[in-house]
Amino acid sequence: MKRTALVLATALALAGPPAAAVAAPATATTPSVGASAPTAAGQASGTAAVTSGCGPAVMMINRLNSVCVTVDGTSVSVYGSSAQLIPGPGRSFLYTVSLAVVGGAGLGTRSGSTYLGAGTGYVSGPKAEAPCGSTVRASFSLTDFGTPPPASTVDVPVTC
Repeated sequence: MKRTALVLATALALAGPPAAAVAAPATATTPSVGASAPTAAGQASGTAAVTSGCGPAVMMINRLNSVCVTVDGTSVSVYGSSAQLIPGPGRSFLYTVSLAVVGGAGLGTRSGSTYLGAGTGYVSGPKAEAPCGSTVRASFSLTDFGTPPPASTVDVPVTC
């Protein structure tokens, strides 16, 4: 029981408030994995409102995973974050970060293999344009080479 309480307390401390991460992934053409949160890009675009949101944190073995989306006008970017709960060695995971219009077309998916060590790692996802007035859905999941992956998902409106 004490170990469960420790894991839950650690998970809640690492998760922070749901709106704590307001950022967009790096502009690289290939998925990037880093030790620091991606910085917000394109927020000085004039009159377009910047909207962002993060999905609920989901636990997978020793990691707490969440997806975040930033909408700037019609430009949408997504990234996943994964925090190690109990200190220990890092390891490789398969990841998927996807973006779609709710009730419409998919806007992109990035997937691959990445090594995640101690602390929090970030995986950049697709960037795309979405129609004004629509809602986009993003999801992020890690799999431990055979373990069914729980996914963090979030819906964010595209307000222009």
